[in-house]
Amino acid sequence: TILIMPNFYINTDKKLLNISDDLLQSRSLGVDTEFIRESTYFPKLALIQFSTEYNNYIIDTQSISSKNLLIDILTDNSKLKILHSAKQDLETIYKYFECFPINIFDTQIAFNLISTTMNPSYSSLVKKYFSVGLKEGSWRTDWLKRPLSEEKIEYAANDVKYLIGLSSKLKEEVSRLDRLDWLEEEHENELSINKIIIDPFDAWNKITIPINLDSKQRSNVRSIAAWREIEAKNIDMPKKWILTDGEIIKLACAKVELINSILDKTKNKISQSYKDNITMLLKQNKKNNQSVNHIDMNSYNKKINQCNTLLMKISEEQQISPSLIANKRDIDYFARGQEDIKFLKGWRFKIFGKLVQ
Repeated sequence: TILIMPNFYINTDKKLLNISDDLLQSRSLGVDTEFIRESTYFPKLALIQFSTEYNNYIIDTQSISSKNLLIDILTDNSKLKILHSAKQDLETIYKYFECFPINIFDTQIAFNLISTTMNPSYSSLVKKYFSVGLKEGSWRTDWLKRPLSEEKIEYAANDVKYLIGLSSKLKEEVSRLDRLDWLEEEHENELSINKIIIDPFDAWNKITIPINLDSKQRSNVRSIAAWREIEAKNIDMPKKWILTDGEIIKLACAKVELINSILDKTKNKISQSYKDNITMLLKQNKKNNQSVNHIDMNSYNKKINQCNTLLMKISEEQQISPSLIANKRDIDYFARGQEDIKFLKGWRFKIFGKLVQ
């Protein structure tokens, strides 16, 4: 069922004023953004799109000077803002509007709670629920280029067009499985401001760390990742252009005498002052972390196996992806005896955590 909804391209403050009533009166809004982030740390917002029940609005943020109406809408707790895979959109909105949207419904998060397929794309959900095939490929577009073609406007509109309908279908299914409290918890866990606007000292959580790193090497990863994050923000450059994740792991595990040769061979040449900073960080860490927590590999492996076996069983019973319940890193930390772990709280604890404790 293709929805017949007109697309309005809003590129003046006057046009924005003309649509304000529709936006202000809607209880639910589909929301999406188009941004560019190829050569910068911070995303550059090009468009913000809204869908109401009957219309799609493609708002050209490069041509609009008044932000207040949109800030009011984004921060109005009585309006449900529906996004798909919202994290980068929320970060982009926060950077541009200097506000953090509230009352969010994420269609990807909702679908994860009712299916064994994890993190589906928006177009795959539109296909599944509306039997409509959307054109892919908008991520290859330079959204900052003007004028925007009709085709690009159509792309941008399609990204919000089905969100309201999708959210009600998904909410129904989540409710039928009696998981609305799970959904609320997931939104809280995944989309609160401190999960989107990362503290540099938590940046290492986004790096896939080999299981066999000891506590000292992990501490090195954390320090270098924090340094990279701060540096990337300062110069507004993609962090992987400074050091790749793989290079961070290599440096974290290297003997002191090998650090220089690793720094000389980085994918993107780095300055001498960067090399000095990193070397100093690692030396500092070595001084502060004399002791290494050695773990008993026997009990570690036993715990890992126990978790994995149970995880498969629970995933099968609940009909959701095992990695949604507990990912490799969570299980690794649990086996190392750490306590601040996702599956030791909330709905995950009820169905899985309490069984492995």
